[in-house]
Order: sequence, then C-alpha cells, then structure tokens
Amino acid sequence: MDRPWHIPCSPRASLLNRRMLILRRALVPVSLLPGPLARTAVDAVEPALLCDVTLEAGRITAVAAAGAMAPAAGAVVEDLEGALVWPGLVDAHVHLDKAHTWHRAPNRSATFAEALMVLGRDKDHWTAADLERRAEFSLRCAYAHGTRIIRTHVDTGLPWAETSHAVMAALRSRWAGRIELQTVPLCGTGDFSTARGEKIADLALRHGASALGGFAVMSPELPAHFDRELAIARERGVGLDLHVDENGNPGSECLRLVAEAVLRTEFPYPVVCGHCCSLGVQPPARQRATLDLVRAAGLKVISLPLCNLYLQDRRAADAFPRHPSWRGLTLIQDMLDAGIPVACASDNVRDAFFAYGDFDLLEVYAQSVRLAHLDTRLAESVRVVSATAADIVGRPDAGRIAPGAPAQLVITAARSFSELLSRPAAPLRRWRTDPHAGIAGLS
Repeated sequence: MDRPWHIPCSPRASLLNRRMLILRRALVPVSLLPGPLARTAVDAVEPALLCDVTLEAGRITAVAAAGAMAPAAGAVVEDLEGALVWPGLVDAHVHLDKAHTWHRAPNRSATFAEALMVLGRDKDHWTAADLERRAEFSLRCAYAHGTRIIRTHVDTGLPWAETSHAVMAALRSRWAGRIELQTVPLCGTGDFSTARGEKIADLALRHGASALGGFAVMSPELPAHFDRELAIARERGVGLDLHVDENGNPGSECLRLVAEAVLRTEFPYPVVCGHCCSLGVQPPARQRATLDLVRAAGLKVISLPLCNLYLQDRRAADAFPRHPSWRGLTLIQDMLDAGIPVACASDNVRDAFFAYGDFDLLEVYAQSVRLAHLDTRLAESVRVVSATAADIVGRPDAGRIAPGAPAQLVITAARSFSELLSRPAAPLRRWRTDPHAGIAGLS
C-alpha cells in the first residue's frame, strides 16, 4: 500500500540477499532484548538501549550493546543513528471479515446493538470476492504499519462459514512470508452444545484455524456450554480464543466462568479472553477474586482499547449526564500486576463496531499507553503489541529482538519513546526477509 511516507525497496536489496547484515546503533526497548541486556538499568522514562543487531538467513543471530560487537568480514553495515527499532508487530485480535464495511453499513447511534444489527444485514454482501477484497486491503494496511502476525476472528454461522474460512485460508497462503495470518471461528459459545458444534469446529480447523472461539452471553447454561466447548477443543488438541463481557454490566461475569471451567475440567491448552470490559465496573473485592481465578487458570487477556472506547457507555441524546463516565477498558494495570499476560490489539477497523482505524498497531500502542496510563510502566508496556501478543498467539519466538527471532524489524523515525508516542504515524522503514534467501531488503 503506497502512502506519502512509503520508502520503496532499497537499491541495495540485491546485495543483501545472502549476506550478513549488521544494524549499528539501533535503539531497542529493553524488555524485548535477550538475557542480560533486558536487565540493563535504563531511564524509566526512556527504557531503551542502543544496540548492534546482526541479521542473517532470515533470523536475528546476535544482539549486543552498541560498539561491543566485533566487525564481521563481508557484512553489510547500516548505521541507524539511534532510531527506535521494534520487532515485527503482532495484532492478536482483529475482524478482517467485517473490516472496511462502514461505507455501506454505518452505525449511526454508535451502539453495540446497532452494530450487531447493521453488520448482520451486511452479510448479504459477503461473497468470496467481497471478503477477499476487503481483507486483502486490510492486510496491506497492516503490513505497511509493520505488523507481521495477525489473528482474525471469522464469523462462522452456517451456511456462509465455508466461504469466509476458505477466503482466509487463501489469503494465509498468499501472504506467507510477509504476514502470518491466523484464524479463529466466531459463533455463540452455545452453538458448540448443539448438533452444529462439531461441524463448526471441524470446518474451521480444516481451513487451518489456530484455536476455537466464540462469544459468551451470561445465562444459567453458560458453565455447561463452556464445558462442552472445552471438551470439543480438547478432542482436537487446540485452545480457545473467546469474546467475553464486552459490556458495562457488572453482573456479566463470563470471564470468571471461563476461569472456573478451565480449572474444573483441567483443560491443558491455551485459553485467551478478549475484551473483559465488565470487570472494570465490578466491586473491588469481586475484581480481586476474579483476577485470582484468571491467574490460577492461566488465562491470557486481550484488551481492545480503541473499539471499546468507541462503543462502551454510549448515552442517548436525552440522557443526563450525556457524557460517558466509563470508557470500556478492562483492568490492564491490575492484570499486569498479577502476572496475567495482557496484549492490546486493533479489533474492528472501519466497520459498525469501530468507525475508524487503519490496522496501525503503533497507534493502538500509543493510545493504550495514554488510556491505561501505561506510561507508569513504559518498559513493560511495549510487550502488549509485541512479545506478549506473540506468546498469546503461540509464537514465542516472535515479537522480540533476540537471537533466533525472525529478522523482521520496524525502524521508526523516532529517537525516543516521547517522540514515538507523540508521532506514532511518522514514517517507518521495514527490514523484510525471505526465509530461503535471508535478508531481502529495506522497504
């Protein structure tokens, strides 16, 4: 996707194909560095370290403090002059099948209920060609912004599920080597307790799904629905990636019920819960008890700050007060304090659930820092769109600048966190790789 700031492929690209590349004076966030470097004492306001990074054969092969790495004969050397460098970014929760439908299915009230209604009607347009066109453009946007792994939830109500999953599988193949595209089926958790449940699971997995999914709604039957979905997932050797508590109702405790079900059934695979909004409006004692269960069950959480900021606590025109008093975030700080893995992701982009966005994870990161006050833990904060997000989607080798990690780097125009957070949309450069030829060039 061409943009005014797009830097075309370097004329030196052919020189780099089978050569070692050393990036000198790269400013790297410390929490993304290996071993002793990650424990280097740095300023909490600017938690990054100048490093030299060696890339070869599609992988990072060495990282050292700037100036500590001996020169290698025949290596290509690039001096980054203190540019802030990130690993390829990880967008752990999106909806490619809904993206870029705002022009034909706008949400005029900006409420959750209308979003469900208008996108439900819009599915009449979801042909293979329509899905491919919109999802392809979304991937181009994400790639231009430095994303290298995306997990998308795919609406899987029969009968259109076959088309949607087939399109995503084709895009996964087409984008291999640029973006790793993971899929998760999205349906009601109760659907897995019906005759359709195993068919939905098998259809999604046949098309390469990474986990089973679903959206949960509070009901007396919900514990049994979770037990059944966990049983289906266990039989197939996969985890779950669920939508839970995307509302401001303190009585909505799907997150708690997921944790109890995982503990009750001793489920052995990863379980991810997205949104978890209602936790933010519950009494503190209940919040603490739920976080204890989440930690004990080993759940991982994905917060979707931009979408939930947009949808949650919308007030009617005749309401007083009209101004929102709650902005939809889950307890990100408290989860991090408890050692619960938390990522932040794009979620919906330019559709009825969120009218804006561009699959720009640095924008998501900058807004998450501001909205959740992650500036108080800036060193750790970078992991919400990189290392922790990679762990959550099953890629613990990615999202880091460390030996063995993919040689996929995002070189920002910033020379400090302050500059990056002030101008997240500033020009980027990307070191892209060819898994067979090594470094393919600068773009």
